[in-house]
Amino acid sequence: MTRRQRCSMPRRPGGLRWRRPLAVLLGLTVLLALDGSGILRVGLGCALLHESGHALMYRLLWHHWPELEISPLGICLRLRGLLMTPAQELLLAAAGPLANLLACAAVLAFMQWAGYSCGGYWFACCNLLVGGSSLLPLPGLDGWHVAACLLHFLRK
Repeated sequence: MTRRQRCSMPRRPGGLRWRRPLAVLLGLTVLLALDGSGILRVGLGCALLHESGHALMYRLLWHHWPELEISPLGICLRLRGLLMTPAQELLLAAAGPLANLLACAAVLAFMQWAGYSCGGYWFACCNLLVGGSSLLPLPGLDGWHVAACLLHFLRK
C-alpha cells in the first residue's frame, strides 16, 4: 500500500462553509414543516436574493465568487482579510438591499401591468422589509457600512 499525497494546488476562492450544519438543517426542517402560510419560504427566498446581490457584486469587483458561510443565524459572505476601498465597500454593502428593493419594484410593476390584485404582495412586502431593514445604520447591518462609506466620502 502506498501513501497518498495531499494535493498541493491552491484552494479556489468561493464555495460554501457550513457552521453547525445539523442545527441549520434541523431548524429549517422544523420551521418549514410548521409554516402553514408559506411566508417562511418567501422570507428565505428574499434572504437568498439579498445575499445573491452581495455575491454578484463581489464577483463583479474581484472576478471570482466569494466564500459563503451558512450558520443557524443566516448566510453571510466571508470577508476576513479582504482589503477594500471605501467605494468597493459601499458597492458591496448596497448590493444586497438594492437586489431586494429592485425585486419589490419589479413585482409591483408586473402586478400593476398584469392586473393581479394580491398574488405577489407577500413577495414584494418581504423584499421591502428585508431590503429596508438591512439599510438601518446599526452595527453589523449593510446600512452601517453604507453610512460609514458615505461619511468617508463627505469628509473628503
